[in-house]
Amino acid sequence: MEQSHKKTALQIILLYIFVQLATVLAGQLLPEFLPERFLTEGVIWSQLILFTLGASGVIYLTQKKDFSLSFEKPFKSNISEILLWGFIGFIFALFAQFAATLIEINFLGTPPDSQNTQNIIAIIKRYPYFLLLSSIAGPIMEEFVFRKAIFGMGLNKLGGIGAAVISSLMFAVIHFDGRILVYSTMGLVFSWLYFKTKNIWTPIIAHCLMNTVAVVGNLFFNS
Repeated sequence: MEQSHKKTALQIILLYIFVQLATVLAGQLLPEFLPERFLTEGVIWSQLILFTLGASGVIYLTQKKDFSLSFEKPFKSNISEILLWGFIGFIFALFAQFAATLIEINFLGTPPDSQNTQNIIAIIKRYPYFLLLSSIAGPIMEEFVFRKAIFGMGLNKLGGIGAAVISSLMFAVIHFDGRILVYSTMGLVFSWLYFKTKNIWTPIIAHCLMNTVAVVGNLFFNS
């Protein structure tokens, strides 16, 4: 069973890498096929489709391969707890992000505005449907990869703290934003939520809420 889980975890990680590379490749190839006036929207749609397929793919692999870890509980057995802690976890993640941001700005000299967030905001202002990627498809894929496949599979060998730290650092680095402390702190909160409720959908809910509020808040205050 453990060997089967390792194989499924690797497949989930490889699918995530494939989606990331495919979005880059699409951005390079589409100018060869689309008129310039349709190019930006074509790139946006390609990213949305690829991430939606990726999110669907990780869920499919989890279900088909019965990728249930020993410490997990079925979703139906504690729906109310998952929903409650998904919301509470969002609040925790919000405060953790705020504290980490203050530390980075005041002690590490990090610019106040996240370039990654600003890029997403600029896209959503022109193409509101891109919110589906940043607030749903992206968080689903990231939680299955960094929390379930990496943190979950690393628990036995690394322990809870070790698995959480490594998975959270990887989660931070993959954003290519330079905000290692901010993203890794959020990753630690999501790892804790996953382990506490024994279900991957708890950090998914918190992550989706987190991204949605970040985008909507930026749109509101910068409009």
